Amino acid sequence: MKKLLIILLVCMVTATAASGAYKVETDDNAYESDDAYFVPVSTWEDVGARTINLQKGKVIFYTGRNNTPFNIKATVMPVNATDKNLTYKTDDVSVASVNEEGIVVPTGKIGETFIEITSGKAHARLKVSVVKAVESIELSQNEMTLYVDKPVTAQLNAVISPDDATIKDVEWHSDDETIASVDKDGLVYPCGVGTTDIYAKTVDGGYTAKCTVTVTTWEKRAEDIPVEYTEYGITLEEMVEQQMTVSPTLFTNEVIPADSDSVEQYVNPENLVTGYEKYQFIDLSSSNDIDSSVLDSYLNGKGILTGYGNCFKNAAEANDISEIYLVIHACLESGNGMSQLACGVEYNGVTVYNMFGIGAVDEAPVAEGARYAYEQGWTSVELAIEGGAEWISENYINNSKYQQNTLYKMRWNPDKPAVHQYASDVAWASKQAKNMSAMFEAFPTARYRFEVPVYEGQDKAEIK
Repeated sequence: MKKLLIILLVCMVTATAASGAYKVETDDNAYESDDAYFVPVSTWEDVGARTINLQKGKVIFYTGRNNTPFNIKATVMPVNATDKNLTYKTDDVSVASVNEEGIVVPTGKIGETFIEITSGKAHARLKVSVVKAVESIELSQNEMTLYVDKPVTAQLNAVISPDDATIKDVEWHSDDETIASVDKDGLVYPCGVGTTDIYAKTVDGGYTAKCTVTVTTWEKRAEDIPVEYTEYGITLEEMVEQQMTVSPTLFTNEVIPADSDSVEQYVNPENLVTGYEKYQFIDLSSSNDIDSSVLDSYLNGKGILTGYGNCFKNAAEANDISEIYLVIHACLESGNGMSQLACGVEYNGVTVYNMFGIGAVDEAPVAEGARYAYEQGWTSVELAIEGGAEWISENYINNSKYQQNTLYKMRWNPDKPAVHQYASDVAWASKQAKNMSAMFEAFPTARYRFEVPVYEGQDKAEIK
């Protein structure tokens, strides 16, 4: 009779447990049973372990921080297993160790390993990662201005320290998305006039950094851009006459001599203060506070120049030149990174590069441009960008004698007309300004100022 009662009791338990597998709440890579909660038996025979459930299947430790030892929570299934003893073993003791009680601690090496957990024939594995911890975060800009009536986005980049931190993921959010919003990649969108803060928070460590975003209108920006006027002791007519003495040219379908009317058209400031033309009066001797990633977005698809935004940025900073101008100048002179000189020319058995057409005289541009690059040692794209920036700075923009710090001055040199001029093409500054305007207006966070010439008998031409 006693044996019959036991059999009935086992059957009752079996009936309530047969509805499904036992589940536990688990984290990433956790183990859970897909077997029965209770194994029915008709005798007092041993019940072997079938599976091991882990309450947590992955743990992360951080170098440079105080890490709490991790206690493995494991459940042997089924619940009526006869022997539930657990043993633990690490695959790589240099990453993490485990004791007989299932306590895991990191041992110093960055990397991953697994803790093997065994009970009879049942097995489970705990993934252990030891990573280089994040220590701080900064943003590429601490403040920026956008324009609600010119809805161009601006890129914020998070700079994680140390550089070799393992987990560099960042979460972005805006304090007020009605003013400016930000996507998961740090791209900021103007939404309405006002000021708000954009925050970046590291997934590892929860460190934060912010950028204050002001959204205004494009018309208001125009009022805030500084404009300086430089007066020259020469009339416009005298300026044109002197320019005609050095055989200016006009590039259309072919190179032809320019007449005085063409020279006057491109030398008279009153013709150049509206539209894209006004950008030839931007001071090129100061930074525009544009991040290298912004330069890269402009350079994308520009032949051999693609991906060199950081190189242009560093070269501009090293030589006190506008980074936007340096990029535009290289694109114009290299045919958007597709010219023969830009892509590399073999000279005396060495491949050389010339991004700015320096030394490329009209009579033999490729041969002479390659010769100059060879003499300067420009044997890589980086060296050509750096060397070209230095040459432009020393010879024009920051030259102590000529101080040709605008496109207009580089072309016409109103201090010393017809002397030390960068190009013979009368439209050279206008062509550069057209490309420059597209970039400045595409990235309205850029900072700059205008310097406009005034000739005798002229009024100050207002920038519009």
